[in-house]
Amino acid sequence: MSTSYAAALREALFDPDPNSSVRRTKELVGRELLDVDPRIDIKNTEYFNHTFSPDFVLSWPESGRTQKRFVFLRLPGEPKYFVEEVQEIANLHPIIFGLEGDNRLDESIASVQDLSYESDTLVTDVHGINRLAQNRQERSIANLVSSALLRGGRGVINSSEANNISTSVTQGFDAARRAEPGPTELAVETFSRHLTPGKSRQMTQFLQAVWISSHGRIEGFPGPRDLSGDISDESLEYLLHFEPISDPEFWRALGASVTVDQISRLEVSGYHENLQSLIQSNLDRLWSRNLRLHSGQLPTTTGDRSPFWSVSRQALALHGDDYIAYFAQSSADLKHIKTDRGHGLSVADIRRRAQEIHVSELTLRGGSESLTVEAQGRQSVLETKTFSSLPESVLVPSRVTKATSNTPSGQEIHCDFVERDARAVTSARISLEDWLLAALPLLWPISSSELPRLANSFRVISQDELAFVESDQLPGMQAEIDE
Repeated sequence: MSTSYAAALREALFDPDPNSSVRRTKELVGRELLDVDPRIDIKNTEYFNHTFSPDFVLSWPESGRTQKRFVFLRLPGEPKYFVEEVQEIANLHPIIFGLEGDNRLDESIASVQDLSYESDTLVTDVHGINRLAQNRQERSIANLVSSALLRGGRGVINSSEANNISTSVTQGFDAARRAEPGPTELAVETFSRHLTPGKSRQMTQFLQAVWISSHGRIEGFPGPRDLSGDISDESLEYLLHFEPISDPEFWRALGASVTVDQISRLEVSGYHENLQSLIQSNLDRLWSRNLRLHSGQLPTTTGDRSPFWSVSRQALALHGDDYIAYFAQSSADLKHIKTDRGHGLSVADIRRRAQEIHVSELTLRGGSESLTVEAQGRQSVLETKTFSSLPESVLVPSRVTKATSNTPSGQEIHCDFVERDARAVTSARISLEDWLLAALPLLWPISSSELPRLANSFRVISQDELAFVESDQLPGMQAEIDE
């Protein structure tokens, strides 16, 4: 692939029509840059091989700001002149893409090794860029460093070095999963050598998160340590905006350093595949104390993706077919989200929604009077003699306004069917998995068409064996699907 691409680029360079040559050359280079990072926006300027004006301007959103990097195409001649050319634009910290106009390309590029590193300038050629593109296709984690190199790479990267970088990083993440210092340290050194300090810090944070989640001691991490053990908002935002990473182990490891509160602060509106992977891989680990439901038919541009996770209105949100469930670590974080007040549930509704969910307490209201029924032990209140002995004249007109449910892990959730919200009882930390199992099906009638999709989102990766919890373990859901 590299040979054919290089041949096509060489053919474009020597097109006898100057205008055609420039157009074809820039189209080929632009295509290859997109192959390395499909998320970048490329602006093609009117210049070609100009001393001070770039051939391309790359841009991408990061932490609410638009970051840019200039790309200069060069036809290297004598190495000493190439050094001078690089010196003239090095203050822009650009990418310099060497074109094979003659046989001096390798020699010229090698001459700026130290200068490019010191000035945070990335110098590469058709073979180096093509190798990065191939690595991105062949190795999931290599995607991360290939993109980081376009955004903040430095030094000289030819085909051999691009392959070494990809191998080192891939082996480093694999080693961090085993808390093995040798290859992990080589990956850290690769980041430091080939990325600007900011990008190197981001990648090292990801690596440290994997190390700690694998029960490695932070004191033993072979690189610069963030003693908080956390991933910065900027780094996590960068990762979630990144091209999808199909590596459940990576997301599981990363989740040990992430909280619902942090996710809620990020600017990652809309649907992001990496956010789905992060949440789904850590449903049993990410926790909140409050849930608020917004109901009604909701416009969406995500087709049949629901249910899906997003960051909406400064909260982590689960979008269903006709509801949004907002999660936060404190009730104050959800005060700005207004809900449509309900009228409570009929007894038939609560029986249908509860199914196998353990409900320990119910509050019924009929007219101006209210009645609270509480169960003791493992028996659901719906199965107690006290509740069963209530006459139809009480049950039929009454509305269930509140309920207390018990999660599979033994914690309590108080559900309010009038306010359409729920909260953890006392100081309990309720995992997202438990919210979805013990509260959401009570607060909202999940449609039969959505049930299989929602059930699929309950699959949780075990920390030790990465085994999925199958959907038939969901309380009550399989019974409704069968109906």
